[in-house]
This record gives sequence, C-alpha cells and structure tokens, in this order.
Amino acid sequence: MQNTIIKNIKERRSIRNFEEKKIDKEELKEIIQAGKYAPSATNDQPWKFIVITKKEMIQELSNQIREELKKLLKWRFIKKFKIKQLRNIDILKFIFVVAFSKTDMIFFNAPALVLILTQDKLFYDESCACCAQNMMLAANSIGIGSCWIGFASVLGLNKKILENIGIPYNHHISAAIIFGYPREKKIRASIRKIGSDIIKWIE
Repeated sequence: MQNTIIKNIKERRSIRNFEEKKIDKEELKEIIQAGKYAPSATNDQPWKFIVITKKEMIQELSNQIREELKKLLKWRFIKKFKIKQLRNIDILKFIFVVAFSKTDMIFFNAPALVLILTQDKLFYDESCACCAQNMMLAANSIGIGSCWIGFASVLGLNKKILENIGIPYNHHISAAIIFGYPREKKIRASIRKIGSDIIKWIE
C-alpha cells in the first residue's frame, strides 16, 4: 500500500548539509501551520514558536551551546550523578567532538531554526514531538530539508540565554528544528531494524 503521505514519511531524511539559499517566509509559516495541526493532549495545543533566520544569531546560539557542552565536560564527574548519559564514555567522546569542533556541528549552518516551546506539564512534550514531526514532514513535502537538533536542549542549562532568546517564563525548549534546501541528492533510507519489528500481535 502506497499513497503520497506514506511516500513522504518514508522519503524524509535528517538533512545536515544545506544550500545558502534563504527559505521564503511564507513557506516557513506554512510549515509551522502544519505543526499546529498535530494532535495534542486534551487539545491544549501547548506550543509556541521562535523562528530565527538571522544567520549571526543561529551561529551565536551554536557557540553558546558548545560553551555549555564544555562546562558539562569540565564538571562531568559531578554532573554524571544527575545526568545519567554522562556516565557513557561513547556519549562523552561525541560531546567532546561537537564541543571542540571548528565547524558548526550543532546547527550545520542552516538558514532557519525553529524552536518549539512549551510548559512543563503532563504530556506537553509528547504533544510538541507530534508538532515537530508534522513540521518536518510538511517541509519534506515542499522540498525543504530538516533535522531535529537534540543538543539545543543544553540551552536550558543557562537561564540568561533563554531570556535573551525571548523564551517566555515557565517555558522550555521542547524541540529545535533546522530547515534549509538540501545540498546533497536524496539519501536512500537505511534498512529498518529487525529488532523494532512487531513482537506480538494480540487479536
């Protein structure tokens, strides 16, 4: 079975290499509008958005994230008691590479960054995850690449940065997505993992 929606889902890829071309403002609005049509807990629609297309601002946020990552590495022996991921040596190595890279391995010089914000309430982050997926699928359908940037959550460790961005009180970054026109040709999907197959079918 195949239709345009399923085809779009299967063809979407995380893109980290973009053309210098700016994204039209109306296209970004349409992508966000698609996100707003995502399902949400009790239909609260708990999302707010900050759209950044100023390249200098995106680069500055990338630099700030790298500085926060360096702090995590410096205090990892203390922080690891609160952040269990810091106990994993492979994750620490990856953080080191990203933090000290001379190129932007956070936002990959993307022409647009959208932060999805929400409050710390039950199922709000899950609702925002649905919103983010809608946005990435909508972008893919009109030829725009995207990638969810997990490292952006590190900005939440510095309240001053959040204030400077303009994040409302009692809100946090639930998702950060970069958008841009893909530089490379379409990438083929990797083989789906066998271990994530249906393990039981109860009828």
